[in-house]
Amino acid sequence: MKENATRHWVFLILILGMVLSVGSAWLLHFSEREQLRHLLAKDVADRAASLDREIVTSLEALYTMRALFIERELPDYQLFSQLSLQSRQRHPYIEAFYWVGVMNREHRITSERMIRQMLADPDFSVLEKSESGELKVAGDKLMYHPVLYQEPEAFSYITAGQDLTSDPVMEEVFSLAARSRQLVLSPGLIRSSQSTEATLLQAVLPVYKTMTSDEVSGFIVAVINLAQTFEDALMNIRVSGIDMKLWDITEPGAPALLHVHPSRTRLPLKVTASMSMPLNMVGQRQWELEAIPTFYYFDSKKTWLPHLVFLAGLASTLLIMRLFIIFASHSEQMEKESRQLMTSNQELEEISRTDALTGVANRRYFDEVLVREWKRAIRNNTPLTLVMVDIDCFKLYNDYYGHLEGDECIRRVAQSLKKMISRPMDLVARYGGEEFAVLLPDTNENAITLAEQCCEKIRALELVHAASRVSPYVTVSMGICTIIPSLNIDISEIIRQADRALYKAKENGRNQVCSAQEIKETASGESDTY
Repeated sequence: MKENATRHWVFLILILGMVLSVGSAWLLHFSEREQLRHLLAKDVADRAASLDREIVTSLEALYTMRALFIERELPDYQLFSQLSLQSRQRHPYIEAFYWVGVMNREHRITSERMIRQMLADPDFSVLEKSESGELKVAGDKLMYHPVLYQEPEAFSYITAGQDLTSDPVMEEVFSLAARSRQLVLSPGLIRSSQSTEATLLQAVLPVYKTMTSDEVSGFIVAVINLAQTFEDALMNIRVSGIDMKLWDITEPGAPALLHVHPSRTRLPLKVTASMSMPLNMVGQRQWELEAIPTFYYFDSKKTWLPHLVFLAGLASTLLIMRLFIIFASHSEQMEKESRQLMTSNQELEEISRTDALTGVANRRYFDEVLVREWKRAIRNNTPLTLVMVDIDCFKLYNDYYGHLEGDECIRRVAQSLKKMISRPMDLVARYGGEEFAVLLPDTNENAITLAEQCCEKIRALELVHAASRVSPYVTVSMGICTIIPSLNIDISEIIRQADRALYKAKENGRNQVCSAQEIKETASGESDTY
């Protein structure tokens, strides 16, 4: 019986271990699969962003050239060639630049004659392609857009004088560019004569006679090698195992394939895991990047971890759970002790900077705050105000009522001052004996109003003071000093002036507020009198 029971428990533990191991391995496998999908999305997003940046950077060259040719009837050929060459050197995937003129039917003959003289080309005339693809003299039409300049001159796809709008598709591109005043990309593919694999696009940017005019003086056209642009954009992204396709999805329901960038691995594709990422609209065209990963892309990133977890789980599941329980219990105990220690430290810190009798800040904490606020005022070039407060005739109060009543009087005065201070950065501190200090950062001479309110508040307490020579109730005298601290002023100066103002308030009869500024003005007035 006992042996059978042991076997049953062993079998139960084995089943439990297998269930936990299989479950953990499956969850890890599922998590790893999701991570690979997120990694694929990131790789596709990186490639799309890189291609976006490369295209936008290349098209910025056209805007730079347009800024130089605005308000010119016809740009200088040498300048156009020089700028075009510099732009192509910076952007090797730009095959050529053209300057395309605007010519109407009425002025065609005059314009052709003028261009022959300017280009020193007696054979120049407006040309168009026939149905067989050969160039011929352009027929009669309302408007012509002939190529006047091109760089490099050896680029053979388009020749000088060719009317680009003889193609209905390009005619719509030029018309849209003129209406929108923006750069427009051609929707169709242009196959290079050297290789049918090279994909070329035309970017058309209108140039106006003036900044505010709607009259077009010409167009700057750039021929962009899209395949080379794609290669340059992905040069620094070394992620293998993904086939890339660039689609033009501007026309709803009629996507056009612009370029295919096969994976270096040339392995079978996992079509079910394909992912598309739209690019920012550029040149009035909406492009989309489609990524089709190969099986290698996923297989190369998979790990043996799920299998290892399954094998290790059979032997370690219960041990791990037990260790976790022990660890959690120990961690909870440590956290509890840490919270208690932190609370005790906070309480000790609060006690160390608080005056035991009054509950306001003590002299040591006041000195720390004064130094800190003094430095802050120097950095921010803001005023700092110090109010020194002294209970009038307090020695007589102590002699008359005793020290216990004197302590109660100090405590109530301190609490009244504390209630009058509303800003968190202001500080009320017991400076010594019956004397208090009120520190008011970023406060100007208007603090005298607050000081007078504090005096009134303490008088309103109506603490009887039969021995006072000033009032039947407890009153206070205050000295105020406001300074804009600087490196040339010692920090003790604000205390010295506030103390001097307090002395003046006592000298003038107590129960009043006196500012250091008033003392200076009085001294200045007496000096002027003499």
